[in-house]
Amino acid sequence: MPFELRPDMPEEGWQMSELEAGGHSDRVEQHLYRVAERDGFPMMVPGFLPKTHLALSLGEFARDRGESSHIAVHHAIFGAYFGKGLDIGSRDVLLQIAEEEGLAAEEVGKMWQEGAYDERLKQFRHVAIHMGLDSTPAALICDELHIGSRPYQVFRDSVDHCLDGAEEEPNVETGAGAAGEGHSPEGRPEL
Repeated sequence: MPFELRPDMPEEGWQMSELEAGGHSDRVEQHLYRVAERDGFPMMVPGFLPKTHLALSLGEFARDRGESSHIAVHHAIFGAYFGKGLDIGSRDVLLQIAEEEGLAAEEVGKMWQEGAYDERLKQFRHVAIHMGLDSTPAALICDELHIGSRPYQVFRDSVDHCLDGAEEEPNVETGAGAAGEGHSPEGRPEL
């Protein structure tokens, strides 16, 4: 689900130099470049953070038009920012992406004007904050919460662990697997 980390960010976004942490560490940036090069993705780490509300709204607009539309728009937005260094907070950039992915610019503009996805994004943010998320990326796989960039194998192991747990006999009292591991006494997943 999308997570608007900084909803109060100014419309023009922030320059990395304006942030206390100053952006990614050199080590993280070098890792990102190596992974991108290995996977054949042209990558740059822009020196600014865009306000992502419009981009997240466009993603939700595309999601409601089907999985293939959502995936295409998501990839196009990601590629525009990390592949080309474009400002994905810009209406013009996002409208071009929408049109390239077969979405009507008029409908997208109307959706933004009406705030059609504002409440959904607010609810997603509420869920993320409730889970203790205060940074991105983050992934919840079954009862394992991963915050920050992780190697692919970490996610693969987590999915395998999740699938192994799904094969266990459920415990009727707690909703947990046979051993009840990873769940609170009330039956909620422990994060």
